[in-house]
Amino acid sequence: MREMIKEYRIPIIVISVVLVVALVSTSLWIALGHSSESKHTTSNTTKTVVPQATQAAVSVSPLLFGTNLGLFDSKDQVINSPTTQALLQQMHTQIIRMPVRHSLSNAVEIQAAQDIKNIGAIPLVVLHGAAVPTALADDTIIINDMNTIFGKNIVYYEFGNEEDYFAGINATTYTNVWNKTVPQLKHLALNGHFIGPVNYQYTRSYLTTFLHNAQPRPDEISWHEYTCSKKDQSDACLARIDKWTTHVTNARNAMQTTIGTLLPIMITEWNYAPDLQVESTGQVLDDGKHENAAFMTAWTTKALQTLAANRVFASMQYSCTNTPIPLVDRNNTITPQGTIFKNTYQQMIIQSQQPGVATVPSQQNGTTTSGNNTSMFSFEDGTTNDWNGQGKGISNVQTSTTFARDGKYSLLATLSNTSSKNFPYIAVSTADRSTYPHAGQTITAYVYIASTAANVNAKLFITEHNDTWHVGDIVPLTPNTWNRLTYTVPDSVMDQPRQFGIQFNSSGGGGSTDVYVDSVSWN
Repeated sequence: MREMIKEYRIPIIVISVVLVVALVSTSLWIALGHSSESKHTTSNTTKTVVPQATQAAVSVSPLLFGTNLGLFDSKDQVINSPTTQALLQQMHTQIIRMPVRHSLSNAVEIQAAQDIKNIGAIPLVVLHGAAVPTALADDTIIINDMNTIFGKNIVYYEFGNEEDYFAGINATTYTNVWNKTVPQLKHLALNGHFIGPVNYQYTRSYLTTFLHNAQPRPDEISWHEYTCSKKDQSDACLARIDKWTTHVTNARNAMQTTIGTLLPIMITEWNYAPDLQVESTGQVLDDGKHENAAFMTAWTTKALQTLAANRVFASMQYSCTNTPIPLVDRNNTITPQGTIFKNTYQQMIIQSQQPGVATVPSQQNGTTTSGNNTSMFSFEDGTTNDWNGQGKGISNVQTSTTFARDGKYSLLATLSNTSSKNFPYIAVSTADRSTYPHAGQTITAYVYIASTAANVNAKLFITEHNDTWHVGDIVPLTPNTWNRLTYTVPDSVMDQPRQFGIQFNSSGGGGSTDVYVDSVSWN
């Protein structure tokens, strides 16, 4: 969760038939269906599992039903409540992701790992990565602990956690540290799978740079999926789950193009919003969604169905406890999300009622491509194409037919009291798009204002994943005409950008007006 700082025994008295089926099905899936290039060592012999070209067509993996530990401190609910642990067992939790934090003692980390083992789940441990100078020493301690607890049973290790977001680590730096550190850790782990690049969202260029240069190659790849902000409407949060199919398909295409094979995909965090916060009182501010059982049921059902249809190898809900959207609440009651989690496992894994394989449209909605390779936002599908407003004094982002330069629709935003001290903007994320502005290309956009009383300036901008901003020239907007903005992406922008858009302000003491944007292109 973005708003939270993320660094990253119970005795089994009666084993039900359902639990036996669950354990057997998980073991068989890993043995037969895990199509990775990883090497598994048994009795001093090495067996190479050949990647299957048809990975996306295998049956649904039981490891789809995983979760995260919050583990923010030693008071974590899971490690202190046998009842919570029993509930996670009842929900068929197959894999549990455990953070490693400098703020926690080694004893707490060991207890958490032991509890994961007692629950009967497979561990995924978040090691320190490229952002931590002492990563090798820290990770060596943790891996030795995991060797003691899990022996030769498989342990998954992620190298870092959202370091592109929290530390601005680019793909080249991340890969260089991976190449220096992971070979030593891989030699140390008794049966470890090492996973990267653990991005906060899917970014093709980051993934391809990593895959092209990583030595050793990762056993699996991972990133995180959230669909909206706490401020967004429920229907938007639900609709954007469809992007997950685009991301998975794009990642498989990137793997095939870059390394000529497919690696298993892990979505190691997922939920609807990353920015909900638990207040000091233990309460969560009501966003109209997390306490809405109907929304949580519909959203979680679609999320799990989408992950399953895409034949994702493993996924982990964020998180089981101690966060705003748990599987088990602090009163040890299974939440609506937890209920869907449990019921969907029973349906897909125990009863074998599995969805068909997902397909993705060949072209993204709202983006057109002309014969001269110009990619354009023309908004002619009647949607915003995920453009959104940010900052003080901008609102009401939607499509409009009042003014349009190209076709019938344009993008509308309302500016209120824009001044020289306010810099609101509209922007679109490029992380999940196969087409985006590259270094040396020129972005063009047209902006229209109807108010003759407003004194508004505009400029194009583009941002990198480390939050570096690159901005174009300031253009005073002339009312009642389409104003042309241009900006050439500098050569220093090496990776896929995070977003691009148009920023507004006023040099003359304020302005309030509707602004219309159309014909956004680059070539």
